[in-house]
Amino acid sequence: MRKGDTMCKRFDDWSQEIKNFCDKNGYSFEKAKSLSQCWGKDDLFLQYFDPDSESVRKGLGLLDETPMPLVLYIKRLPDGRLLFKQTEHTKKYLA
Repeated sequence: MRKGDTMCKRFDDWSQEIKNFCDKNGYSFEKAKSLSQCWGKDDLFLQYFDPDSESVRKGLGLLDETPMPLVLYIKRLPDGRLLFKQTEHTKKYLA
């Protein structure tokens, strides 16, 4: 899908706030944009997909069910603010 299609809409809608978070914490917004995205009604998960992983080299892709590291969890709170939850992978993939 192209940028702006439904698949990227949640990130696009929240992009300025995500950029502000990255800038404030010394993270790369460009790296954040390149991560795999999963989302729900009020949340967004940024995950790292390793294109050089063994499962990809074997042609399995995600079929081996190896979970992708969760890099950043973002939730829209009832008051409209975004809550950012960092993980043990945040610095590794966004710094």
